[in-house]
Amino acid sequence: MRITFHGAARQVTGSAHLLEIGDRRILLDCGLFDGDRSDPEGPNRNFTFDPRDLDAVIVSHAHNDHIGRLPCLIRAGYRGPFYLTPPTGDITSIMLRDSARIQRDDVRNGSLRDPSKPPSEPLFDLNDVEWLVEQFERLPYSEPKEILPGITLTFHNAGHILGSALIQIDYKENGKDRRFVFTGDMGRRAMGLLPDPVPIKDIDILVTESTYGNRELDPSEKLMKQLHAIVARATRLQSKIIIPAFSLGRTQRMVYCLQELFTNYKVRPIPVYVDSPLSLRLTDIHRDYPEAYTPEARRLMDKDPMYFKSKYVDYCETWDDSRRLNSVTGPAIIISSSGMCDAGRIRHHLRHAVEDPDNAIVIVSYQAEKTLGRQIADGAERLQIMDQWFDLNAAVYVLDGFSGHADRNDLAWWFEQSGGGIEKAFLVHGDPESLEALAPILQKQVIDPVIIPNRLESFEV
Repeated sequence: MRITFHGAARQVTGSAHLLEIGDRRILLDCGLFDGDRSDPEGPNRNFTFDPRDLDAVIVSHAHNDHIGRLPCLIRAGYRGPFYLTPPTGDITSIMLRDSARIQRDDVRNGSLRDPSKPPSEPLFDLNDVEWLVEQFERLPYSEPKEILPGITLTFHNAGHILGSALIQIDYKENGKDRRFVFTGDMGRRAMGLLPDPVPIKDIDILVTESTYGNRELDPSEKLMKQLHAIVARATRLQSKIIIPAFSLGRTQRMVYCLQELFTNYKVRPIPVYVDSPLSLRLTDIHRDYPEAYTPEARRLMDKDPMYFKSKYVDYCETWDDSRRLNSVTGPAIIISSSGMCDAGRIRHHLRHAVEDPDNAIVIVSYQAEKTLGRQIADGAERLQIMDQWFDLNAAVYVLDGFSGHADRNDLAWWFEQSGGGIEKAFLVHGDPESLEALAPILQKQVIDPVIIPNRLESFEV
């Protein structure tokens, strides 16, 4: 086997890993890089392999840094299958249609702002997405499928978001059975909503994420106590709690945690508003897969006929619904996207909340450098939100333990469950400090030195 790392090498985004097994070429993920999509020379617009030469594409899960360029493969001439789990297929369809709409609007708005500037082309359009969806091959967890002669694919639950999968590929090489595993993004253990990542044994070659490879995140019990204190504060001060959250995964997790807080922790309920049309569509899909959740989560959610909804949770569908939240008096919780505060309706809620010291902003996810969310998490005194400056007087709480990513201890546990004896291992999907910190932990289970590849590096394994 030959592996070439076309993305997410020494960085978090742009997942794309090419496997060559004999004369067969298999691509794992095809995600967006963090950067300007309109840059004609940027990695989002230029493939470093020929999509027409691919025999299969396997998708680990539906976050944009893993799926965001899939329609570009269609546009570039790929006509083969895309293998994914059923929930990932449903979510990917919605995410990429939404992305196509946003790109169309960005091109249109750019032309209106500066008619003299040549309009940029979207990465893909709705036609590309529809072609893509027609080529989905949906595979359940734990059911092996021969996708190419002598090459078998098995998905295992990664516990990261609904439908996320650990990718196991079994094949023969020189008459010997071999097993390759790509973790995609792995979830945390014992977080209540989704099951723990499934251990896989007898691994010969491992490619694993390392997003929080240098961090130990707070356990669920401590996070719930912190959230309890924040809600109690809002009740006492009759104030608002603003939670920036990604539409996929984090929003559903926070709604579930608040339901758990109100039900199991006997916290006095306060209104919860979810302000994101995309979140509403994605939450509908989450309701279609009740079997995906832990027994504890099922018992809690079965008390209400609508999963991720209750008499305390309202979803805002229109701009009018969103604007009405500006006049809502506390206590109240507003969950809105985007998760890093760099776009979407969350910016409007922040404009109305940041200068009041009684209000609170709760950061529950990774914040990339230079984003508005990172400035809030770092405690900046002044914030530019859209075209205005505001004093940051609201209380800020950083609870990144709610992340869907495994931390250092979770990753170490999963590596140990493999039983050791891994021949080759590669660390991807992480910033340099995370990669370097995780390497010695992984090395305990690996025979050869752990490799941190550069982008476009290839390895014979």
